[in-house]
Amino acid sequence: MMLKGYSVRKAEQGDLAAVMQVERQSFEENIVEDESVFADRITYAVDCNYVLVKTNTQSVCGYFTAELWDSSQIGADAFALGHSVRERHQSTGTALYISSFALLPDVRGQSIAEKFFAASIERIAAVFPQLERIILLVHEDWHKAIRIYEKQGFIRTQVLDGFAWFGDRRAFIYEKMIGAFKNSSF
Repeated sequence: MMLKGYSVRKAEQGDLAAVMQVERQSFEENIVEDESVFADRITYAVDCNYVLVKTNTQSVCGYFTAELWDSSQIGADAFALGHSVRERHQSTGTALYISSFALLPDVRGQSIAEKFFAASIERIAAVFPQLERIILLVHEDWHKAIRIYEKQGFIRTQVLDGFAWFGDRRAFIYEKMIGAFKNSSF
């Protein structure tokens, strides 16, 4: 199914300012990540970072960042905000960790978000066929995001009470075993 007016492409260093604009408009100040974190994601987690682009203006209006982890080395500390992608990312890893996903407020319709989310995962899975599971962390109050994840087949596997990076609120870990993702193209 086509989504008119948008395209998806790999994120580049030149996208950092636009990605940071999306980041600042999407998250509370205390959980906005530094630009250097996004720069490292693009540099060290090659083929794991995508942007949503408005076709008519060629402007970035969303991003999806992820990295590959060794499944045996995932503990609660793995989810720290601003962790070192350089140290954690393993190109041979079997777990895809979705580190962040956001769209500008004016393009946050569920179908756009869902299609962008699914298209990004499909592209990553095509490059890394060894993937066995996908993991993400979500704030307990991000209900729209949770709906997208659950609709895509993710299951809540853990609750982190008093998660420091979310102001001591609860964080949920969602997982999905790699299977057939719905084909969605832009």
